[in-house]
Amino acid sequence: MSRRVAPRPAEGAMGQGYALHSGAQHHAADYGMPLLHRALEVVPLPEGDEVFRVADLGAAAGTNSLEPMRALVEDIRKRTSAVTPVVVVHTDIPANDFDALFSTVTGSPQSYTHEPEVFACAEARSFYEPLFPPAELHVVWSAIAVHWLSRLPRPVPDHIFCSRATGDVREALRAQSRRDWDTFLELRARELRAGGQLVVLGGASADDGSSAAEGLMDAADAVLGDLVRWKEITPDEYRRMTIPTWNRTEEEFLAPLRTGPVSDAFRVEEHTLVALPDDLLERFERSGDAQEFADEVTAFFQAAFLPSLFSSLAPGRSDAEVDALAAGFASGLRDRAAADPEAVETHWHFVALRLTRR
Repeated sequence: MSRRVAPRPAEGAMGQGYALHSGAQHHAADYGMPLLHRALEVVPLPEGDEVFRVADLGAAAGTNSLEPMRALVEDIRKRTSAVTPVVVVHTDIPANDFDALFSTVTGSPQSYTHEPEVFACAEARSFYEPLFPPAELHVVWSAIAVHWLSRLPRPVPDHIFCSRATGDVREALRAQSRRDWDTFLELRARELRAGGQLVVLGGASADDGSSAAEGLMDAADAVLGDLVRWKEITPDEYRRMTIPTWNRTEEEFLAPLRTGPVSDAFRVEEHTLVALPDDLLERFERSGDAQEFADEVTAFFQAAFLPSLFSSLAPGRSDAEVDALAAGFASGLRDRAAADPEAVETHWHFVALRLTRR
């Protein structure tokens, strides 16, 4: 999936901007840490001089990988008398900012890489493709990444967010999500060794299909509509703009693990649906600073979603034009968020899932 990066890191391009404004993703990872600790209590340890191998799938800028990977190294070392070598492979799509990833992973004082006999590397490939040889991995960790689709089957008419889709378009998105999740599980079943642990925190929705982020997405969609009316974005560009995600229900996550090709490969150890608090809105309610709230909401949206949306701009657009569009979008979203903070309230849902490779 190709994403054109909108326009500079300061404007929310995937990389430094994402690292600075991924608080919601980090909050979700906090909920996944107990599952990871329990996974590390039971995963079979390497024998002799064998290396303990870990995959961090969908690493983005690496900011939200530091805590879980440090915990992983510490937990494994507590179970062994010798210093077991640990190799961590961070993966993401080729369009990811790997410079930012390595800067974070190797340069942060909190990085797990400062521990002895720990080695970090990266692979630029989608996790909907094979990533490792058979039975290579002891642990797979993936936090707030599997809601991204491998491809967008059809744009959502008159909106940018998949939960607003209806009819045949909604069913096409659901079917693509089902194929992608099946593929993800089949590949991980191949790559994990017996007893290996898979911990996934996946962007999710309630049983009715709502993600509790619709207000923010409606506001962003309205801003893009303004840009179309002002002839800054063409109608064709807007029609192509859909964030290629699908937030699965808990049942959609669990269905292939009950029946189907991977149901015999994995044992479901834990699963739960979590709705995150809106930290930004709670901070606004304490401070009363609507402009600060609007700035933070806009920065989050730009970092997480604007590169994907702006990949639909016409190829002939100059960098200066993309810069101007990003600035205009940010201004419009800030104005809407400051005028009515509660209208963009979000309670992101995710499913926390721990599986054992049989």
